[in-house]
Amino acid sequence: MRFRLAPAVAATVLLFALLAVPAYAGKGAYWGTYVSPPSGESPLGALTSFESVVGRHFHAYRFYRPIDNGDLGSSVADAMRRRGQPVYLNITAQFRGHCIPWRSVTAGRYDRRFHVIARAVRAYRYRVYFSWNHEMENTCRTGTAADYRASYKHIRHIFRSEHATNARWVVVFAASYFKEHAASVEHFLPRRYDMIGVDGYNRAAKWRTPAQIFGAAHRFAAKRGSRLFIGEIGSEERPDDATAKAAWITAAADTFQRWNVAAVLWTNSPTNGGDYRADSSQAALDAYRSAGEMGFFGR
Repeated sequence: MRFRLAPAVAATVLLFALLAVPAYAGKGAYWGTYVSPPSGESPLGALTSFESVVGRHFHAYRFYRPIDNGDLGSSVADAMRRRGQPVYLNITAQFRGHCIPWRSVTAGRYDRRFHVIARAVRAYRYRVYFSWNHEMENTCRTGTAADYRASYKHIRHIFRSEHATNARWVVVFAASYFKEHAASVEHFLPRRYDMIGVDGYNRAAKWRTPAQIFGAAHRFAAKRGSRLFIGEIGSEERPDDATAKAAWITAAADTFQRWNVAAVLWTNSPTNGGDYRADSSQAALDAYRSAGEMGFFGR
């Protein structure tokens, strides 16, 4: 009897082992971007120009919109839809140029606007990574953590009523928050979500490795069974080392592959805070091209 049971036991062990493997294993990550248009160039022109520079199409594109302009109407969104690729849409708690209380969202004051947004997401047909008020700990923080969770739940209810089932719900925090205010992250975290997201940058004045910037977020997400969604990322050049940014980009790609992240959306933009463009130097561009050619980022 002992020998007859052994194959059955082995089969059971194998079954549980297979079930323990995450369903997303081996799928790789989306390689996305936001491109800041130079003066006189359209957003779509800036995207296609940058794609010609890096020699590939991006898998996803990032949109940040206020409540009164969240319908995904743009030439870039149309182009991504024609490609059958997802987009990342964040709606900030902002209306007519002002931050509005989260409680007013829960009370239904902006329901008509959110129904328009939900219908636009549904009409996109392909996956839309949707975040409500990303980095809510700093961006348009207009209430308590409980207020935020209630508004998040209310918006999800509207999306369900509009059958926007292609939305993937991402809760996005700044990278520093996971490390310095982990308890607060817990308080803001809604009961139901699809993925945990993070935004983080490497500054020349405070140089850190990708693992140092994003490690706490990765551990937080992994502990909750979520892949990490990197909604914003970029690095400045290091004035004393012309190859430092290139090495940082390579390290980031290797680290994110090891962590099996879900998506990486690079900020290709010069800002007052620093130049995060991948082509800020030839060395950085070469590293960026090589990183994007990794099989893990070839979805």
